[in-house]
Amino acid sequence: MDMISVCSGLSLLCIILSAVTTVEGTCPEGFFPHGDSCYFFSSSMEADWIEAGFFCNRFNGGDLVAVESHSENEFLYQILHFMRSDKSFWMGGTDEFVEGHWIWISTMDKMTFTDWGQGYHDGHGSHEDCLQIQAGGRWKDAVCSVRSNFICEVPALGGPDIVG
Repeated sequence: MDMISVCSGLSLLCIILSAVTTVEGTCPEGFFPHGDSCYFFSSSMEADWIEAGFFCNRFNGGDLVAVESHSENEFLYQILHFMRSDKSFWMGGTDEFVEGHWIWISTMDKMTFTDWGQGYHDGHGSHEDCLQIQAGGRWKDAVCSVRSNFICEVPALGGPDIVG
């Protein structure tokens, strides 16, 4: 999937992101750049949480996204908004190992930023050990075996050298 098909019929944001990706060459084709990372949104493909993680790793050596700041979460929300998505997407968070102790699977680090939706992360969900971002940008815990879209994150490659 290329940037044009992802952005077809969408806003100026996609045109700008497409130009940045093409000019800077910092992200693989079909990925959106932000900060030091590149993001792939699987808008037409669903997988359970484990399969999604394997896909991200095989696809340019990435991981399910680990959101570390409000800015990064807002970026993801904006892309979902401009994609006009009403779906939830897998992220790389889990409390599978210790109930209520949410970590990023890619680093095994405890989450320092969260944006839980109201009524989620309340510990009352049965086996809801994996993390999704909803269309509105808020997070929810979900059963890991549910098939869902997902977001992959890979490190951005170095941009072109500027001389002068």
